[in-house]
Amino acid sequence: MSFFIGNTNSDIEPDKDTAFMDALVSMTSSDSATYVGAGALRNADVYTAIRVIASDIASNPIQCTNDKTAKLLNENPNPQMNGFNFKFALAVNLLLNGNAFAEITRDNSGRPTQLNFIKNSEMVVKQDDQSGQVTYNYQPNNLKRRQITPVNMLHFKYFTQDGIVGISPLYALRDQISVQKSGNNLLRGFFQNGVNGTTVLKVHKTDLNADAKENIREQFEKANTGNNALRSLVIDDSMDISNLEVNTDVLKFINSNDWSSRQIAEAFNIPIERLGVENEHSSNEQSNLLYLQNSLSDYFSVFTSEINSKLAGTYTFNTDKLFSADPETNQDLALKGLQGGLLTVNEARSKIGLAPVDNGDQILFNKNYVPIEDLNSNEEVTN
Repeated sequence: MSFFIGNTNSDIEPDKDTAFMDALVSMTSSDSATYVGAGALRNADVYTAIRVIASDIASNPIQCTNDKTAKLLNENPNPQMNGFNFKFALAVNLLLNGNAFAEITRDNSGRPTQLNFIKNSEMVVKQDDQSGQVTYNYQPNNLKRRQITPVNMLHFKYFTQDGIVGISPLYALRDQISVQKSGNNLLRGFFQNGVNGTTVLKVHKTDLNADAKENIREQFEKANTGNNALRSLVIDDSMDISNLEVNTDVLKFINSNDWSSRQIAEAFNIPIERLGVENEHSSNEQSNLLYLQNSLSDYFSVFTSEINSKLAGTYTFNTDKLFSADPETNQDLALKGLQGGLLTVNEARSKIGLAPVDNGDQILFNKNYVPIEDLNSNEEVTN
């Protein structure tokens, strides 16, 4: 047996110097990978990327011909969560850890009655070396472990090498986030020191040991930083004070550099403007369309492909809300749906916030649209 996902009771110690490595979860097979925890959200760009994607996944309803199951996904998956929080939690775990889990509870007829979210730290995925069979071992709060069959487990994964377990996008961002963190530390240190910058305090005619120097440094910083940063300095004639010149160009570069933000956006496959960085080459409408086509469609497929394989029916995401902020685009989409015979009059009206009308629940077709064979036969009869 090879264990693919271990729990948080790992022998590996967290790397406290890296912002996104606070909750390491190790793989106990011969392959190694890193899984992360909520500590990654202390990075503003990572937090924003995950919030944007998870919010869009959670706020766009999943639609299906099976109304009961669609309601289960969108409104009341379990007694503890509503549909938004359920999908949001799944998306956050998918983006942080590369995997997200939910157990399907069924009635005697096999119909799903409940979807229960499972934490990554409570799940162990195991594959038999010989048969290749995958099993899910669930152990909540160190209670008795039980096995869940794959048919009753929704296992969402985005980037995967073997099709069995996923890998976090943050695994590719360790260096980038480390550079960003170092720059932020430099800026924070500069502003914490106020006007003093890097101060040189020279004590005349003394031979100070390391402890004495450290004591003088601590006392001087205590008296002249923080709330005392702009107050007058008082020294006697045994001391000289000076400041090392700070290259403010370096601080400006750090403050304006968006390289790390672009790398984070690239790893999560979202447009850079979603992280608050201006993009001069596209409008809001173009950005929304590219975001839907190139980014969200992939994440939507992660969810719908797994749901389609485990629950009866065919499931898709309704993305109308992504364009609701643009009335012109929303109206154009509704009109095209009506003219193409895809929407009824009332369905088209509802998409632009209008009330239904009488006799508006029928599909309309344009009589001018006829097969070319019929057009040719009509011309022969006329001639």
